[in-house]
Amino acid sequence: MLSSESSDFKTRLKEVLANALPGERAHRRMLPQGRDLYPVAGLTDIKQSSVLMLIFPDNGQFHTCLIKRPVAMRNHGGQIAFPGGKYEPSDKELVRTALRESFEEIGTDDNRVEIIGSLTPIYVQVSNFTINPFIGWCETIPDFKIDHREVDELFKIPLKSILDHSTHEWRNVITPRGNFEVPGFYIDPLFIWGATAMIISEFREVSLSIANQ
Repeated sequence: MLSSESSDFKTRLKEVLANALPGERAHRRMLPQGRDLYPVAGLTDIKQSSVLMLIFPDNGQFHTCLIKRPVAMRNHGGQIAFPGGKYEPSDKELVRTALRESFEEIGTDDNRVEIIGSLTPIYVQVSNFTINPFIGWCETIPDFKIDHREVDELFKIPLKSILDHSTHEWRNVITPRGNFEVPGFYIDPLFIWGATAMIISEFREVSLSIANQ
C-alpha cells in the first residue's frame, strides 16, 4: 500500500526540507494579533522544546497525528498540539526531545521513526519557549499507546485535509489571558491555532511546492 508513492513523496519532502524554508512568511499567516515572532533583543532565558510531526500511511492515505492536552494541565490545558515537550539536558539534541516526548505521550517507537528533516523554529512569546518542529516518517501505522496524564485524545489527520485551502479561517478562542480572534485551521472536528497552526502553515507550503513540481 502506497509503496511507490510513499517512497517518492518521502524523497521529495526530504529534499525540500533540506533547502530554504518559507519560515516567517508561513508563520505570519497564523500569527495571532498582538504577538511577536521574535524575542526582544537581549533576552537570554529562552527555553527550548521540540515537537514531532509524524507522517504515516493509513487506509490508503498519508496521515499525521495531533493530540489534545487534558484540560486540567497547568500549562496548555485543552490545547491541540503535536506530541512534544521541554528539552532536557539528558536529551543531548533537540531531535531527541521530540522522539522522547512522542514515545512518552503516544507510544511511538524510535526504531520505527525516521527523522527526515525539520521545519523553522517558532518563538512563543507568552511562554518564552522556542518550539523546534521535526518531521518523522513511519512506514506503517504506529502502535499508539496514549499516556492519559499528558494526552486526552489523539487525532489522525489526513495530509490532504491540511492541504485544503478552505480549512483556513478566523475564530474567537478563550484562553487564560482572555478572548482573542485568531487565525487557524478547521480540520473536523478540530480548530487548530497558535504555534501548531504555524507549523501546519509551513508544512502546507512545503507540501504544495512538491505538488507543483
